[in-house]
Amino acid sequence: MFELPERAIRCFEQWSRTSVAIHGYSDEYEFMLDLQRTKHQHHFCMSFKSTPPGSHCREIDMQELSVAIHYYRNGGIKRCHAGVLEFFMPIWNGIQLQAILFAGIRQAPENWHPAIPFLDLGTEQKNIDPAVPELLPGEEEHILEGLAQLAARLKQFFDPIRDKVISDLHDAPRDVIIRYLICRHYQDSGKTLDIISRTLSLSKSRTLHVIKEETGENFLELLNTVRVNNACFLLRSSLKPIHIISEECGFGNISTFFRVFRKRMGITPLNYRKLHFQENA
Repeated sequence: MFELPERAIRCFEQWSRTSVAIHGYSDEYEFMLDLQRTKHQHHFCMSFKSTPPGSHCREIDMQELSVAIHYYRNGGIKRCHAGVLEFFMPIWNGIQLQAILFAGIRQAPENWHPAIPFLDLGTEQKNIDPAVPELLPGEEEHILEGLAQLAARLKQFFDPIRDKVISDLHDAPRDVIIRYLICRHYQDSGKTLDIISRTLSLSKSRTLHVIKEETGENFLELLNTVRVNNACFLLRSSLKPIHIISEECGFGNISTFFRVFRKRMGITPLNYRKLHFQENA
């Protein structure tokens, strides 16, 4: 749906040799990006999150960083509680924080002295994966400036859409409304369809036809896309049991989860998880 911002993010990632994640501070901002973009995807981060100390990574970022972010209006670099370095850049709407862009990760070189604003949210960790690259001389200013330009690019693209959705959801394009509501309420298909029907002021049967007309996909296909995307992330980034992941992603039972997942991914959830960890190893 939003190919241009995703292309901009991938170009930045290739140039900077980083992995980009976005934490939105409003539901409206997060729905407009691929769900995977709202999570840290680097293999070191995901491995750390599967351990007890790393289980609250996102909560720490969302809470502690949001408190300090007003002192870092032009971004900076932080050390997370896993011990690695990550660039960050807030996206503002006046004084209101809309989202924070993250780009990482790096290891701090020996006797490192930050050249840009630095925020320490953790303690230095010695057992970092050697595959995590070390911060190079002069790299800090270049990556932070590139991240600032990416943030401006995303804001320029998303603000008109976001303002339209927030100001009057009923006047937004129908496909935007439909995808937005599915992303917010995908766990309960009956509730999701009911909300979409009421928002569009249509009967449920008519709503099903409109969804197909506006998006090119039927309701169940859209719903399962969101659910499987979330399941993939949980399989890669956590050690949660399969039946818990199935429940959290809104599948009625585990057999339905396996059937839908295999149809879309060509592999079972268990094998998907094994394959992912084998590749990282």
